[in-house]
Amino acid sequence: MNPAPPALSPAPTRPTSRVATPDILDRPRQSRLRGLLFQVHLWLGLAVGLYVVVVSVTGSLVVFRGEIEDALQSELTRVTPGSRRVALQPVYEAVKQAHPGDTLRTINLPTAPDAAWSFWFTGPKDKSFHAFADPYTGKILGTDLANDNLTEWIYELHANLLGGSTGEKINGIAAMFFGLLCLSGIVIWWPGRGRVLKQGFTIQWRAQWKRRNYDLHKVVGIASVGLLLLVIVTGIYFPFRQPYRAVASWMGHPEAKTESPRSRPRPVMRWPTLDEVIATANAALPEGEVNWIGLPRRPDDDISVRKRLPGDWRLTGSDYVHLDQYTGTVLSVERHAERSRGERFLRSMFPLHVGTFGGLFTRLLWVVLGLVPSLLFISGFLMWWNRVVRPQMLARARAVVAARPRLSRTP
Repeated sequence: MNPAPPALSPAPTRPTSRVATPDILDRPRQSRLRGLLFQVHLWLGLAVGLYVVVVSVTGSLVVFRGEIEDALQSELTRVTPGSRRVALQPVYEAVKQAHPGDTLRTINLPTAPDAAWSFWFTGPKDKSFHAFADPYTGKILGTDLANDNLTEWIYELHANLLGGSTGEKINGIAAMFFGLLCLSGIVIWWPGRGRVLKQGFTIQWRAQWKRRNYDLHKVVGIASVGLLLLVIVTGIYFPFRQPYRAVASWMGHPEAKTESPRSRPRPVMRWPTLDEVIATANAALPEGEVNWIGLPRRPDDDISVRKRLPGDWRLTGSDYVHLDQYTGTVLSVERHAERSRGERFLRSMFPLHVGTFGGLFTRLLWVVLGLVPSLLFISGFLMWWNRVVRPQMLARARAVVAARPRLSRTP
């Protein structure tokens, strides 16, 4: 007789919904991950909250930095429009002659009819200032100390915490923690599948203030987190550019653009005037208006002329004409539309960070966005105070009362 086949052991049963559907999707409040991230969110918020408030509020002010400067020194930045503008070259020479010990770096030529020309100088001991001139009369209007005014102080506080390059790196690291705060907030906010609209985006206005405060923190946070992460990611670019350049290289950064066009030093009988430079740039790139000139610093540097073309999403413009400083001939025309995806990616960091890519609407939106972290910090602080600090204070007070000796009554 053949032996009976051995009995088959029962097949192992597969775990049920705990593996197929993790708790965090359907029952997030029972998830250990959510509990861990809640603690991270709480203590990280308390640790970097004030930093985030300072940087975000100053960021809101930086969005309209130019307009604030104009309002504070309108006698320098605003002029009465005339019928015709004077030539730039004589004004340029007069401004340089008025500041012989300093180096003229750039010239801003605003296209608004009532805006003054501004000439940016640098000098010894990191001195920096702008000289202003009336484009209709050529009169020099005066100077400001660019590194000694309110808007510059606000910008430096926002960009590097008033700490130079070291402060800029600290700023970038702190921004990474702010990003972690936002990401952990997304997980904590998740109410579970099927409850997103009812619980995730509802503010119970008629409830007690503690509930309203919680709902406000929750809804405002999730509604703004996408734009906040965009501002964080683009802000980290400035102190830590190498990872972004690696991404740009992967996207297709043009090798031909690694060096700027160079002038060939030579003896000249007559230097080109700035008015001739502008005319040559307009002939090479007819669209748009010239609004900025970058002057050469070294013998082989070029003269850079920037233009803002119709439809350009950068308020300052993205297209350049580079000219030989000795002859005034065109070295290259740098069209934004012809740049690679990688280069356009890098050049998008600043307008995305400050909200200038969509005109007045996005600038106003970015101002409001900069105020959101203050609301989140205050509402989060109140939740922590009421849930943690206040109960502990009450418990200590009750313990003190209980420990006091009771006075016996005398008959």
